[in-house]
Amino acid sequence: MITPHFAPRLGGVEKHVLRVSEELTRLGHAVTVLTRLWKPGWPRDEDLIGIHVRRVPGGMAKAVCDRQLDVLNRAQVIHCHDLYSYLRFIAPAWPGPRPPLFVTFHGYEGYPLRRTARWLRRRLAARAAATICMGEFIPRWYGHRCDLVSYGGVDSPPARVPDPPPQAPALYVGRLAPDTGIMRYVETLRRLRERGHDLPLVICGDGPLRDTVLSAARMAGVSVAVQGWTREVGPFLEGCRFAFVSGYLTILEAMAYRRLACALYDNPLKRDYLELFPASSHMVAADEPDRLAAAIARHLEQPEASSAGLDAAEAYARAQTWARVAALYLDLYRGRGLPA
Repeated sequence: MITPHFAPRLGGVEKHVLRVSEELTRLGHAVTVLTRLWKPGWPRDEDLIGIHVRRVPGGMAKAVCDRQLDVLNRAQVIHCHDLYSYLRFIAPAWPGPRPPLFVTFHGYEGYPLRRTARWLRRRLAARAAATICMGEFIPRWYGHRCDLVSYGGVDSPPARVPDPPPQAPALYVGRLAPDTGIMRYVETLRRLRERGHDLPLVICGDGPLRDTVLSAARMAGVSVAVQGWTREVGPFLEGCRFAFVSGYLTILEAMAYRRLACALYDNPLKRDYLELFPASSHMVAADEPDRLAAAIARHLEQPEASSAGLDAAEAYARAQTWARVAALYLDLYRGRGLPA
């Protein structure tokens, strides 16, 4: 597995690679994760829950050396996560790939899409033995093949999650940055307050807009608590009523905890990202804070009408286990004749 970011860094791709690697290791496969050494104090070689992790110092363009070639040439399968794993770990110096090369495409590089990014992704997809796309929006917007589509998995939530307390807050999970729409979620809570529903906000995340968010929330009369980055959001989901989420993994986690997943979009790509999600009918997605506030108000005022949707969302999300995602990877390898 080749990925720019990996544990102990937190993030969607990091969690995906870790969980899939854990499941493959559990099934008896030997997994090495080749990644970047982000902090000097981190070990360059480490066994992490049965996974061998090799962290390469310096920029990834310098990463392909004899030590890494040895790992690559011994592998039965090389699986790159996103385009830049290939460009910076393999393309500069390795004439291969000698073992079959597979790719998982996660997310997108902003909007509007750059022509260069689309072209490079298509070239890599054509070269790969097979690909997995995290979301149906990827082939629609990038125009390259996807042999399998996935939306990730969820860790096992409690068998029964209690209903949220009456004054439970809303939860935001993610970076506090301009491209995540955090300011529009604060505006949503302001609009909701105007409708007679005063909800505090708990934030699991951090970023450059932290002070701006806190200032805007104070002006809007919204109480905000910033928890910072946390490895486990389950306890916060248990204690919230709604979850403001944008990535597939946090959407699935919110649904698995039977919490209403709410998201805003501000461009057609993000709209497709959300609307093509298989359980999109059981979440709330809107293009404006006022529309999102109106939908949340209806949920608060008519909770019985939302119950069936929450049940269906929970059932869907709990079926998306990491073992199921790992099985997709093995199906991909077997489909190319590998003894997986």
